[in-house]
Amino acid sequence: MVDIDESHEIGYLGYRVGQHHTGKGVAKKALKLFLKQEQNIKQVKAKTTTNNIASQKVLEKNGFERTETDDEEFEMNGQKLRFVYYTWINKGRLC
Repeated sequence: MVDIDESHEIGYLGYRVGQHHTGKGVAKKALKLFLKQEQNIKQVKAKTTTNNIASQKVLEKNGFERTETDDEEFEMNGQKLRFVYYTWINKGRLC
């Protein structure tokens, strides 16, 4: 978690996996473990870029739903990109 809005019980996710460990399921497993033990958060929000398919897959395989893609493009490393937003709902906290 990079930030938590305690009053609304919303967490904001951020992660980075070292290049040597990419493609080995590290992010998927770590996020799964984190979400399994998360008790105090109703939602977790995350964002990635349109070209980061690996992160999109990690989020989706862990139950995050794609909620929005920015209309506005920006340039990073010579590529035109947009942000893609995701939300995970802690179903155990909905009651």
